[in-house]
Amino acid sequence: MSPKFPENLYDVLGVEPDATDAELRRAGRQRQRETHPDLGGEAQQFTRVRLAVEVLTNPRRRAEHDSWLSALTGVAPVRRDYGVRLRQQQRASRARPAPPRPATHSTAAGTDKVPTFDRLPKPKVDARRMGWYRTNWHPHPEVWPPERPVVRGPDLRELLTVVPFLLCAIGVCLAQTLLDLAVPWWLSSYALLALAVVWIVLRWLGARLQLARILFWVNIAGIALDAAGAFLLAMFRIFEGQTERVPLYVSHGALSLVGVGLALLAWWGLERRAQRMVRERMLCDIANESAPAVDSTTRQWGTPGDAALRHSLPGMNPVRRQYAEQLIGPTLTALERMPGVRIVHSLRLPDGDEGVSTISHAVLCGRRLALIDDRLWHPGTYSIDTRGHVVRGGEAGTVPVQEFPHRVARFSETFAEVAQVRGWLAVAPDGPGDFAVDNSRTWQHVRLATADSLLREVGEWLSAEGEQVDRLLLRDLLELRVEPS
Repeated sequence: MSPKFPENLYDVLGVEPDATDAELRRAGRQRQRETHPDLGGEAQQFTRVRLAVEVLTNPRRRAEHDSWLSALTGVAPVRRDYGVRLRQQQRASRARPAPPRPATHSTAAGTDKVPTFDRLPKPKVDARRMGWYRTNWHPHPEVWPPERPVVRGPDLRELLTVVPFLLCAIGVCLAQTLLDLAVPWWLSSYALLALAVVWIVLRWLGARLQLARILFWVNIAGIALDAAGAFLLAMFRIFEGQTERVPLYVSHGALSLVGVGLALLAWWGLERRAQRMVRERMLCDIANESAPAVDSTTRQWGTPGDAALRHSLPGMNPVRRQYAEQLIGPTLTALERMPGVRIVHSLRLPDGDEGVSTISHAVLCGRRLALIDDRLWHPGTYSIDTRGHVVRGGEAGTVPVQEFPHRVARFSETFAEVAQVRGWLAVAPDGPGDFAVDNSRTWQHVRLATADSLLREVGEWLSAEGEQVDRLLLRDLLELRVEPS
């Protein structure tokens, strides 16, 4: 049985049903930017847009949505041959040759010499003196989407529509004994009250909405029959000349008719809550199916340097990169002091070669994403010149042009609408001597860092959302992880 969606998700993104994947993602990025809570949007609208993006960018779920939309509108869904496209992608992936293992390529700071790892200066980092480390963090982060939707308290609209209906239904039941408004079928009033409570609870929780609709109309029909029966009983008493209880029966029928109107009003009052709960329930189901579990204890995926030897970019010395990642990567473990931190090692670019690791580490906390790439360079002072190139000692040409800022920009294009993305190019010395970085001039959202300054800056930036975890963002990062071979 295909799921029932809360609305036409194409309308949410403002696209046509025959939109391509690229058009859907472009519209999704724009709508997420407009509704993101950090950019002045509403959390409920952001959830609505996020659900539309999750469903329509997944071939299987999009097909389910199209089938539901076709049954609702009577218009056949647009044909899309997902299977052929996916098989073509798989064949292309299998046919792609494995990246060559670099041997002795040119390296940063202009040397091919590989130092002995045991003789490399180990970074001296003490996170305990950093402000974010000394913060008293709550041990359990706020995970979104949660395992089940969070049931929030009633708003004014719900109170003003649901409470009068329940009071009216309870009043009819009590009046049958306290005010002597009883009719021969008086037990049915209590059954109708119980039925009303059931469909109100189902609609309140956003669960079994089809059943709630059926119970609602049965409830309406029962209340209307109760009113009609009371009026008929009053009419028969008038014909029989027994008019003393006629006003009581008429009052009973009138209260029942008022109950019909209040039931319709209560159904309308719960509409927004029901739709919101359906959206949140669908997002929770998607996250439970494809993302790490809410109670997962895993904080890191991969090991620093485990993919460097066989999966580095051509033109980079893989041994030096492995040493750099093994020096700097372990220091990131201190960030786990924040309960929301999740660390993924060795990432490829979005839509990039699945066998090439271009980012050493990604640290996610809430909706903040820190991208880190590691380098092993000669001692000296590194800075950025007026052209945006990394230089050593202020001398041009001492360091090859770095592509890391462009890779951060690629991630920003993919994640910036749902996450803030920043990058750090972390540098470790390959020998004794003075070593420092100068960030007086730097790229937008990208900085040079030593192991110590990296931990301080990344920790301070992530601490704003240190107790939050976005499972869907984490899932998307894990899909970009390069498995070592």
